[in-house]
Amino acid sequence: MKEKNPGRKTAGDTDGLIPVEMERSFHEALKRGIYKELHRRKMLTDGQLFILLETK
Repeated sequence: MKEKNPGRKTAGDTDGLIPVEMERSFHEALKRGIYKELHRRKMLTDGQLFILLETK
């Protein structure tokens, strides 16, 4: 049986193209951005935002 999309990678299949440290850094930046957007939309208080940004 032939693959529908030969050569196409799945979401978790990076084959080491992105270094682990860079991937973690990206995820941290993404989370921080989400927290800040939730705060901007008044879904998080100042205190909650502070706690989330301080924890790793």
